[in-house]
Amino acid sequence: MRPGRLVTVASPTSTSLRDLAILPMVSLLPRTILLSLAFVLVEFHRAVVAAEPIASTKPAAAEMPGDEFFERKVRPLFVQHCYSCHAKGQKKGGLSLTDRTGMLAGGESGAVVALEKPDESLLIAAVEHRGGMQMPPNGKLSDGEVAALRKWIELGAPWPESAAKNSGGIRASGSITTEDRQFWSFQPVKDVAAPAVKNAAWSRRPLDQFVMAQLEANGLSPVGEADKRTFIRRASFDLIGLPPTPADVAAFVADESPLAHERLINRLLESPHYGERWARHWLDVARYGEDQAHTFQARMYPSGYRYRDWVVAAFNSDMPYNQFVIEQIAGDLLPEANGRLERLPALGYLALGPIYYKDAGCMGKAESDEVDDRIDTLCRGFLGLTVSCARCHDHKFDPIPTQDYYALAGVFASTQYREAPLAPDDVVQQYDARAEVVKGQEKRLTEAQATEARKLGESFVPLIPKYVVAAWRLQQRGEQNANELTKSLADELGLQRFLIERWSQFLTSDLVQKRAYLAAYKSLMSGPTAGEPSKTDSLPDAPADADAVVSMESKAERFGVALQQQLLAAIKANDELEAAHKKRLSEDAVAAKLKLVKPKLDSPLAELIKDLITNQNAPLAIPKDRADKLLTEASKTALAEFQKELDNAKKELGSKYPIAHSLADSQPTNVKVHLRGNHKELGDEVPRRFLAILSPAEPQPFREGSGRLELARAIADPTNPLTARVMVNRVWQHHFGRGLVGTPSNFGLLGERPTHPELLDHLAAKFIASGWSLKQLHREIMLSATYRLSSNVDGRGLMVDGQKQHGETATSSSPSTINLQPSTTIDPDNRLLWRQNRRRLDIEAWRDSMLAVSGNLDATLGGAAVNLNDGGNRRRTLYAAISRHELNGTLRLFDFPDPNLTSERRVSTTVPMQQLFVLNSDFLVRQAKSLSQRLANEAASDDKGRIERAYSLLFQRPPTEAEVRIGLSYLQAPLPDNVSASEVKLTAWEQYTQALLGTNEFVFVD
Repeated sequence: MRPGRLVTVASPTSTSLRDLAILPMVSLLPRTILLSLAFVLVEFHRAVVAAEPIASTKPAAAEMPGDEFFERKVRPLFVQHCYSCHAKGQKKGGLSLTDRTGMLAGGESGAVVALEKPDESLLIAAVEHRGGMQMPPNGKLSDGEVAALRKWIELGAPWPESAAKNSGGIRASGSITTEDRQFWSFQPVKDVAAPAVKNAAWSRRPLDQFVMAQLEANGLSPVGEADKRTFIRRASFDLIGLPPTPADVAAFVADESPLAHERLINRLLESPHYGERWARHWLDVARYGEDQAHTFQARMYPSGYRYRDWVVAAFNSDMPYNQFVIEQIAGDLLPEANGRLERLPALGYLALGPIYYKDAGCMGKAESDEVDDRIDTLCRGFLGLTVSCARCHDHKFDPIPTQDYYALAGVFASTQYREAPLAPDDVVQQYDARAEVVKGQEKRLTEAQATEARKLGESFVPLIPKYVVAAWRLQQRGEQNANELTKSLADELGLQRFLIERWSQFLTSDLVQKRAYLAAYKSLMSGPTAGEPSKTDSLPDAPADADAVVSMESKAERFGVALQQQLLAAIKANDELEAAHKKRLSEDAVAAKLKLVKPKLDSPLAELIKDLITNQNAPLAIPKDRADKLLTEASKTALAEFQKELDNAKKELGSKYPIAHSLADSQPTNVKVHLRGNHKELGDEVPRRFLAILSPAEPQPFREGSGRLELARAIADPTNPLTARVMVNRVWQHHFGRGLVGTPSNFGLLGERPTHPELLDHLAAKFIASGWSLKQLHREIMLSATYRLSSNVDGRGLMVDGQKQHGETATSSSPSTINLQPSTTIDPDNRLLWRQNRRRLDIEAWRDSMLAVSGNLDATLGGAAVNLNDGGNRRRTLYAAISRHELNGTLRLFDFPDPNLTSERRVSTTVPMQQLFVLNSDFLVRQAKSLSQRLANEAASDDKGRIERAYSLLFQRPPTEAEVRIGLSYLQAPLPDNVSASEVKLTAWEQYTQALLGTNEFVFVD
């Protein structure tokens, strides 16, 4: 490695690249050799303000928030196992589990929870029945329940009552109240008029006035507008997940028209890559996966990609969002005939869910868990409600009674998984008919092969005595080599070597101890050794001559003769039975029509034929590879004809029609309430219906089949107060890094309140009025002055007496000012949107961008999933196979969500393994080499020209003089004296391009 080779990685905070500790690059081939350390101060990207936390260095948070984890996993355990003794006035042992205060206070034995050392908690010891305490006393909890308690303690034993009391208290059980309906998210959406503001000239869209009103109310003003290079990079990543090309940037910068930004947004929205980018956002919500993690008999989803492709197409075509909702819940039930087949993959939203292991003890629970997954994914995804918290009891905070949960459970209990053909009925019927022909031909061939193999086996019956003798000799061989003896016996007796081995295995198997017809051979093997005469042993059916001296070998031969005679008798009886059966079928039309089954052979005879001929390991069962050589020419010809007919049938069959993993209605079924979530303890039956809180009056039972279509229409109803708000918030989140509601899948009491409630309603109302157009929603947001703000805090300011102040604290010496803190102090999290948020690319956009700038990106849309680890994989990361059982390591390393659960947003971590990936990944090396070659092909022959081209491709800007100077110094530096050229596996340019691909500027978007 040359001195000065470097790579940077995404750091949590930084003031500029000068302040970054640049990590040394490890020699890539071989990886284990560290050639040198390089700590070079460079200016590969712009300043990152230290006050802005970009990415946490802490591990990713649990997928489920602590309060919710308690409600779903822990409280049900307390209710079922603990509350009879430790709540509702009962404090056995001095312990109360009514609330967190009582739990932390402990009982007579001391504190039951050790927050600092969860494994030392008395509670865990008690439920594991160790240390002399056994709780609950009637039996141990399951391993999964104990694990849930342990995890809860590790999370700090959250108990959300305290938070709830500050917001009005825990809900009382019962019907929906007027107060319940007053909660902000259950109020109807209203198109609020934009407020009047002092700085009206700043606004470009009505939404800007809502933002400005909040800023002015808090004495803040927005920073300046982002430059055009920053804007096109931001917009490109937001809408298509790829960096703009140098040509795109040049054209946009040169376009001085007032419509330049609008034309750019429209062009990006029309790109097919738009659907790819936004499909991935939705697939997180849909917990998209292509296999299972919770079962030993996994249902695989080889056609799961059709759902992913349906989502891409839906976004690209700007399918109205209400239709998008309906088709994913009940697209198979829509009455419209047009597009019926195209709608079926949409059901993958529910059909591709996790399947849980079913054994004798889990049959009811597994199905309940699968229904729970569908309810959770449906309600969080479309409604932003944690309805699954009502599985065991009335929701403690939101107006969702347990009856509501089981009303929805009935819908999914009346729905079954289906692999639906994606072809017209006549095509399916024709293929299925041809498939039946193939099946019939396969059966005929299999039966013919079995018949010929049986006949071939029967042809060796006359030689049974010789084979028995050969097997007996083989067993008495002593130290003689078995292979040599087998060959010698085969030559001497004119036998097949493989049959000698099969007879030897048969006559030493467990059957010798079990079968009566083998008793004589058993006696023979337990008698005197070979060659020693006996005057007492005799064999059945053998001449009884007590005075004769018979050698052991003669006895074996006589046993073989007897066995041969018995088998011949059995074969004869079976042939006569088959002949009589065929005669009856030919003479009796009724019997032939009913396909009357042949009468069974007597059990001892049938057992003999099975043991000796038809069983797979029978001594006269001829393996196929042997039969092909031993069959007569006539038999071979007959079988060849059957094979030919089968081959022709398969050719006519052709390719099977495609299928979608979909749903279909089954018998409509109402579900009874599972008391405390226990599927074995049932309460009242609940009719299938919608949630009471979202119904204007008493919710009416569903009457059409399962009720899925009625449910879908209720969710997509424009009067539903949640559906539009939730989706608008998700779109806002992906444009600003945070939603107007900070908990995108929880609009309930435990969720965050909107920072701009009127703005959320304004956008939701416009969204519905636009025909639920997502592309129009993008335009509304992205053409606003708020979206166009710079992420740079250097231009931050305050509004003091109507005048903008640039970040300084006003002094008392000026009578027209008041003492205010800079905006980074007043609103450090930027919830009031006084600037744009800097965001780190997710793994998909980062990987795709590396492929794009290196010239390797395969832009093909759609198709089956591909292995992300395949070195030749140049497809977008969207098309990577997503495994629930074993998620790809690269995706997992870079914060890809767990596909077993619906995910509302990505976490962002910075860990050493990510840095090592940049240093050592084969993928990074391949892209660095390709990028280096692209620069050599496209740029001037001098290093300076290539550096400028690299910056244009990667960062959409020209390099500074300092960056050019440092790059040239790096590229032209000689190798150290103690490093030979053969030790450096990458050229200077390849190492330089790898460093550029790992810089913060490439990974972050302003």
